[in-house]
Amino acid sequence: MAKEPSQFEMKKQFNLPEDAVFLGWVIHHPENDEYVVTYTSNEYMTNIGWGLSPEKAKKFKTLKKTNSVISDLEIGDKSEAAPAFDLGKTIVVLAERPKNGPSANPLRTVFN
Repeated sequence: MAKEPSQFEMKKQFNLPEDAVFLGWVIHHPENDEYVVTYTSNEYMTNIGWGLSPEKAKKFKTLKKTNSVISDLEIGDKSEAAPAFDLGKTIVVLAERPKNGPSANPLRTVFN
């Protein structure tokens, strides 16, 4: 498994300001442009709540934990782990763009 990138490395790679605050890792569904907000899982059932806002997304401290949850929920075929940063007035999620054309998510702002 590759080493988890540091906050500094991600800020530098994606040209984020030095004062950007790392919020954690989120689980993003690129096709629907949604984020895992809540989840419960046990031997009998799995329940996943998806939402449009990265603000409300469940945040994880490490990439390893995020990938573990993706595996446990068996959603690896339709989701990805993505880092989230607070830029003050905006939360930026470094996630893949929606796969099926422009996003229908009214909360999405794409930074070039």
